[in-house]
Amino acid sequence: MMDEFAIICSRADPASLNIYERLLELEPWEEHDGFWRSGNKCLIIHDGEQSALRGFDAHLNCLGLHPRVVVFACRHESKAGLPWFGGHFTGVIEKFRQELSWASPAGLRSFLCNIRNLAPEGFLVSAEATHHGPTDMRTPCFFAEIGSTMAQWCDAHAGEAAARAILALEIRELPVFLGFGGGHYVQRQTDLIFEANIAFGHLFSSYNASWLDAKLVRDAGQKSGASFAYIDRKSLRSAERLRIVSILEDLGLPMLRSAEIRAKFPLQE
Repeated sequence: MMDEFAIICSRADPASLNIYERLLELEPWEEHDGFWRSGNKCLIIHDGEQSALRGFDAHLNCLGLHPRVVVFACRHESKAGLPWFGGHFTGVIEKFRQELSWASPAGLRSFLCNIRNLAPEGFLVSAEATHHGPTDMRTPCFFAEIGSTMAQWCDAHAGEAAARAILALEIRELPVFLGFGGGHYVQRQTDLIFEANIAFGHLFSSYNASWLDAKLVRDAGQKSGASFAYIDRKSLRSAERLRIVSILEDLGLPMLRSAEIRAKFPLQE
């Protein structure tokens, strides 16, 4: 059997519930005690907030599940209210609290590439910087989201696109980069995901830069399986950029620029 992955949905989240209902329509699921199964895919629904979950690895183990990847289906909110699909890894990066879950770089890349091809007209697609919980996941995971208002969260076409993008996940070995700099939607890193044969692990936007230290970056590298780093240099103040470069040099993590990444890891035909 192919590597198992688990899809987690919440009744408290209209977008998540929308995706859940579309998933049930698209696959012949078998009901088990506490979850549904279709081939190598397991589907779980709960009543809480996705970002507030704690100890979910233990819950999966209690169900007899040991997935390679966990996908949290969720809504995305933004003041602009633009139709949007995207995803991110989870973690809290603050002055007095720094916690990261294990990331699935190949999973997020696959979802973004799939949803880019499936998105209804008018929807934007991007990765986001690492943010919010759960922060204690040891199973590699990512959030797959529909944004950005109730109109999109409850749109059956958007829900079906997200569901199909999740069902078509392909988890394959890729060069993995940590990403530093950019806004919340890390546009340059998103472009590289679509333009090179790479994946990104934990992504730190410019507003996280002041809280980054060697311990956190080392943890991010381990929990992403990262072998390289990319810095959106123009988005960072000089002092922050130099400090990040120094940390990466001390950790022995090679830094590549955009052109070098595209040349070294060209898209496969």
